[in-house]
Amino acid sequence: MHDLNLFSQDRALRGAVEVSAAADGGSIELWKLVNGQGRRIYSGLAGGWFLRLQPSTRVKPLLRALPALLADWEQRGIREFSRWDSSDPTFARAFKLSIVDANQSGTDFPGSVYFTIDLPPDKAGGFVAETGDALAQWVGDWLWKAGQADVLRKLAKSAAPRRHAFVLFPGFTTAPFKVADLLMRDSAPLPTVAPSLPAEVTDVWAMSTWNSGDGFRWSADDGWVRFTKVLEIDSWEIASAG
Repeated sequence: MHDLNLFSQDRALRGAVEVSAAADGGSIELWKLVNGQGRRIYSGLAGGWFLRLQPSTRVKPLLRALPALLADWEQRGIREFSRWDSSDPTFARAFKLSIVDANQSGTDFPGSVYFTIDLPPDKAGGFVAETGDALAQWVGDWLWKAGQADVLRKLAKSAAPRRHAFVLFPGFTTAPFKVADLLMRDSAPLPTVAPSLPAEVTDVWAMSTWNSGDGFRWSADDGWVRFTKVLEIDSWEIASAG
C-alpha cells in the first residue's frame, strides 16, 4: 500500500503518493551514534576537538580509544592530525580508528569533542549550477534503479489517475552536491528539462530536509514548479485533517 491518497473536494480519488528518501543510511546512522546526544564531554581533556570520520567508522572501538589518544596529544602539545601526516607514531593508530583529520581550538566547554563525517568530493561541494537540470537527470535515473522497485510497485497497484513519487533529500544524501544544492539554496534555478520517469510515476516532488530552499515538483501538465516547504504543522491543523 502506498503512503497517501489525494482526494478532490467531492471525495474523488485524484492521486496516490509514495514517499521515499535519497538517504545515505550509513552516514546517517554514524552521525546519530556519535552526535545523537549532543557534544561529547570527556573529563580530564581541555577539549575543543573537531574530528572528521570515515563513513565506515566502527564507533565502539573509536569511543573506547579516543579519550586516551586525545589526552596523549594534549599532553604533548599536538593540536592537529591529518591522515597524510606520519610524523608521530600515534597518527597511524588514529587513522586505524577511521579518523581522517582532527584539530583543536579554544572552547567554552572543557572536554568537548565534536564529530563530522568525511564526504566524497562530489558530495562535499562543487560548482553552483545556472540551471536545475542536474536534479531532473538525477531523480529520473534514481527512480529507475532497483532500490526504488518497491516505490514503483506500490504506485502501480493504485487506481489513481496520478501517481506521485515524493523524494526527500536529507543532510546525508546519496545525491551529489550539484543536485542537493538546488534543494538547499534559496532561489535556486528550476530544471529546464523533463525527468525521464518510469511509467509508474506521473509526478515527482523533490524536497530537502534543510530549513532553506524550496521544493520542486514536475508534472506533464505544468512542467517544473516550486512549492513552499511546510516545516511545522500546528496541532489544530492535524486535528482538522483527521
